[in-house]
This record gives sequence, structure tokens and C-alpha cells, in this order.
Amino acid sequence: MKGWETIIDAPGIPKANFRLSNNVRYFHLSAKPINHNLLTNLAIKAKGYNGSTPGPLLVARQGEWIAITVENRMSEDTALHVHGYVKPNSQDGAPDIGEPTPVIKPGQSYTYRFYLWQSGSFFYHSTHGFQSNEGLIGPLVVLPKSDSAAKDTIPDGDYVFLLQQWEISQPTLGKVYPGTYSIDKFGRNPNFFTINGKAFPDTVPVYVKRGQKIRMRFINKSNNSHSMHLHGHDFRVAAVDAFPRHNLMHDTINVASGQRWDIEFLANNPGLWPLNGTKTFHRSNNGETPGGMVTRLIYI
Repeated sequence: MKGWETIIDAPGIPKANFRLSNNVRYFHLSAKPINHNLLTNLAIKAKGYNGSTPGPLLVARQGEWIAITVENRMSEDTALHVHGYVKPNSQDGAPDIGEPTPVIKPGQSYTYRFYLWQSGSFFYHSTHGFQSNEGLIGPLVVLPKSDSAAKDTIPDGDYVFLLQQWEISQPTLGKVYPGTYSIDKFGRNPNFFTINGKAFPDTVPVYVKRGQKIRMRFINKSNNSHSMHLHGHDFRVAAVDAFPRHNLMHDTINVASGQRWDIEFLANNPGLWPLNGTKTFHRSNNGETPGGMVTRLIYI
């Protein structure tokens, strides 16, 4: 069996490089303006970490220390918060409300350090203004301390999905108008919906084999909740907000803003199956269907 760190994947999102020294896992994130394609023919002027939105998938181990250096290559202040992780106040990353955490000025860097006492699904994001709505967000997964300790729970495939929504000016509803657009940072009336930074049909499918045990992790920080449904399969809820759940079966989950849901299922029904949001408009690109928060589970 492959090691858990090897198999975990966020389809379409790069996995962050790291350096491990003296039980500290070091990551580097560069926050800067980017142009990002939601669709082949539609791009947005956004903000991203290491050139993408969502930012890269950070993977670490329970029992390690994590050190995340954030380099500010923007013309405005920023800060970084790892959502859902209990840590010292000085490392929490919300200076705008008076926490003893520094603001990261343009051209400056800051390194957040804390102990990884808990395994599970988390995410990191900017706390400055509406920068997270503009793209400064990314997934963090903390795996159990060792594969040997978790040998009975290691899946054959482990997939991370970060859900986002975007408000982009378009002349009319019901059609996608190609081009590169600024986004409304307030996002009160979103008209594009993405999984790992892409809208269907540009989302990256998940490929599985019959008999595999599959884990999926859903992460949301957008202004809306997103209910997610996998066709052709029932699934077990493994964890919510990194806290284990037992004997809880579903076929649809409602991922509220700030939540992380981990599910597991047995790949036992071959075919090509949609994995999608259930809200009808969220399955469109500015009202053009099919689109939006849809990807595919494909047996090979």
C-alpha cells in the first residue's frame, strides 16, 4: 500500500513543497495578484498563493511543528489564519481585531509556527478585508502521526475539494461571455461556482477502481453553504471539522461556511458518476448549464 502522503490529492491544485528538519515542516506561501482561469475561455483578476487559487495543498503530520512563511507580494497588507486549529494567540493571524499577531506589510514576510496536535482537514486563508473572497485561501490536511498507527484507516484514494464562488460582471444571465474580468470582492450575488478553482466542464475528474476505499474532504469558506451529492453511492461521514463521526451515513451533505466534511465510501458501482452541488444555479456558469460546482467520479 502506498503511503498516505503519496496518495492524498486535491485534483487540479498543486501540492506544496516543504522542508522537514528537526520535526518542523516548513512551507512558503507567496501572496500576489494573479490571473486565474475558471474556464478555458473565462479568467478572473484574483489574488492567490504561489500563483494559484486555491493555494497549494499543504500536507503535514500530527505530532510535527508547522512553520508557514507568508511573503506579501501585493500592494496591500495581509495576514494568514489556519482555520479550525487551536494554537497560541500570537500565531492565530487576525491582527485586525487586536490579536498580538503582526500585519504583514507589502514586501514583508512573517512565519507562523505552531504544534500539530490534531489530525484532520483544515484550511488557511487571509483575514485581511475580503482577500479570502478574492482567492487567498487554500487547504491544509494533517495526517495521523504515522501510517502504521493508522493502517486500518488509510484509504486507497484521498481527495480534497475546496469550494468557492465568484461574482463576475456579465452582460446577461444564461450565457458565458469570454474574457478576463475583475471580481466583486463582496460576492453577494455569485454567478460562478468552482471546485478546486475550476468550474465544469474544466473541473478535474476523480478516477477510481472497483473495490477501492475512497475518502473525500470538502472545505468551504464562501458566503453560502454548499450541499454536495455523489451519484450512485452512499457514504459514511468520517469527520466533521476534524472531529470523528461514527455510524453516520448520508448521500448528501451541507457544507456550511467554515466547515470541513470528510466522507468515505467503497467504490462498488462502476460507471461515470456526477459529484455536484445540489443547488440548481450553483450547477451553472452564469446560468449556462451544465457548469459550476460539478465534477465526475470515473471508474477505470
